Amino acid sequence: MRGPSSRPNILILHTDQHRYEAVGAAGSHFMHTPNLDRLASRGAFLERFYVQSPVCMPSRASMLSGRYPNATTVTTNGIPMPESIRCIQHMLGDAGYFCGIVGKLHFLPHSARDHREPHPSYGFDHLQISDEPGCYRDAYREWVAQRDPSHPDTVNCGLPPARAQWERMMGWTGTMRPPAPRADIAPGLFEAPDDLTNAAFVADRSVQFLRERGAQPFFLFSSFYHPHPPLLPTQSCLDLYDLDEIPLPPGDLKARHRSEDRHLTVDELREIRRAYYAMVTDVDRNIGQILDELEELGHADNTIVVFTSDHGEYLGDHGRFGKGTPGNDCIMRVPCIISRPEQIEAGSRICGLVEATDLVPTLLDYAGVVREPSLQGRSMRPLLDGDMSAARDSVYAEYARPGHCNWVTVRTAEFLYAHNTSGEEVLFDLVADPDELTNIASDSESTQALAEMRRLALGRALDARPSVRPVARY
Repeated sequence: MRGPSSRPNILILHTDQHRYEAVGAAGSHFMHTPNLDRLASRGAFLERFYVQSPVCMPSRASMLSGRYPNATTVTTNGIPMPESIRCIQHMLGDAGYFCGIVGKLHFLPHSARDHREPHPSYGFDHLQISDEPGCYRDAYREWVAQRDPSHPDTVNCGLPPARAQWERMMGWTGTMRPPAPRADIAPGLFEAPDDLTNAAFVADRSVQFLRERGAQPFFLFSSFYHPHPPLLPTQSCLDLYDLDEIPLPPGDLKARHRSEDRHLTVDELREIRRAYYAMVTDVDRNIGQILDELEELGHADNTIVVFTSDHGEYLGDHGRFGKGTPGNDCIMRVPCIISRPEQIEAGSRICGLVEATDLVPTLLDYAGVVREPSLQGRSMRPLLDGDMSAARDSVYAEYARPGHCNWVTVRTAEFLYAHNTSGEEVLFDLVADPDELTNIASDSESTQALAEMRRLALGRALDARPSVRPVARY
């Protein structure tokens, strides 16, 4: 076992489309997340942790590189992450770490490629990638076939719409058949055994990774697909939730049925939310296996463990489902837990504003690895040490899709402001209206606040641009 002066291992437990309140440690007593709650009891729970894009690929590229989406060139889904962009795995690898990814990386668009082809390493020494649950010939399907040959097609939860369109265009037959239709927000059930979920795959392969490690410090990115739709929880997880105890969206219940011209009923909204929360519980169960293995192997005392996500989910808030602009709190604010025995106060709560760009500088700081000039985030270590003045005054996000409106979003403790290239603006007074139900951008009483937030948004956008430094030659 390593001595106290050696570099710590680093484990990031990552989910997809995970709302802030969908963990018990956030104060949500209806949630069943005992393992995430115990992780929070051992470290710090960051109450205002914000990502830098409202969709998957830009957010992941930004978080793992410590740079804003525009600086990575990945500003929307469907843009490959350039292999030249250095991320935490490159920096730690250069410092002697063995780096692994298990589960969803999503540095490449998944809809228009053959998943049997070799994946770029992106600085990882060990890759077992599955960007979608069961519909492609990837590491997850091979794992299922190895464990139970009768179930590879059972775990196929359907083709994403973009993939289905690409296959029709290309006459492609490389996807495992039959490609079950992708369910929309309507919940269903996972039809295979509980120990064959995508979350179980990530946990099993992560445990294998941990067991194979020697004295070399490691970095592992264990990335779960869920609770990203389709909503197909296991029955055992669904049974833990009482439908009547599921909270409803704030404000008017105006979410509409996607295939029928009517509003969803209260029970329909609760069924959707119950399925979503049940999928979080499946992830939590499997995270428990990874945490238990860390302890069994004697790594727990010398491992920084982070839990977070790439963005949230509307889940009926504002009458919407899924993700996207302009960047409401239910999308941009995600749970984040950081545990570092003897260096981060157990059970602490951090209420200051922080960004996902700050994660890489923080981990490098704890690991004693030199900060690279490309990083745009700042280390959270002073904040985690109790210096509340180290919190950010604002958090920033951006989204740009060719041929569509581009958005910039900035949030302070008092206001959330966003504008796009079509001139649309939103402004929410978060003190008077924490649920962001009333856009006050056009109110005469908000003129001063609007001007201040416009100025702040412009400044943050300029600061987020990739820096170009002159090279001195002697």
